Amino acid sequence: MEIEGTLVGRVTHPVRLVDLSATGCLLRCEALLEPGVILDLGVTLGGQPFAAKARVVDSSLDGSEGAAGSLTSLQFLGLAARDEASLRQFLDGERRRRRSADAPAE
Repeated sequence: MEIEGTLVGRVTHPVRLVDLSATGCLLRCEALLEPGVILDLGVTLGGQPFAAKARVVDSSLDGSEGAAGSLTSLQFLGLAARDEASLRQFLDGERRRRRSADAPAE
């Protein structure tokens, strides 16, 4: 999964989500972010805008080849009903897509 988005605090950072769950996400960011900081995350999930207040749980230098910046984990801090529904719908669709991709061909 790679979804483009932004993290907004004092500074706006472009980010790329690499993993997503109902409670948070893992993303790549150009900056090393301070744990505990609360930021606004904005992305588009399945064509729907998604916004969340999120707390930085951990941020470390990204050691993957050719990567610059950090891998950062965020915890969502209460989602608006619309955003929670959008996230749930997106995650359900991803689960179904992965199951069908893993199914043996007949």
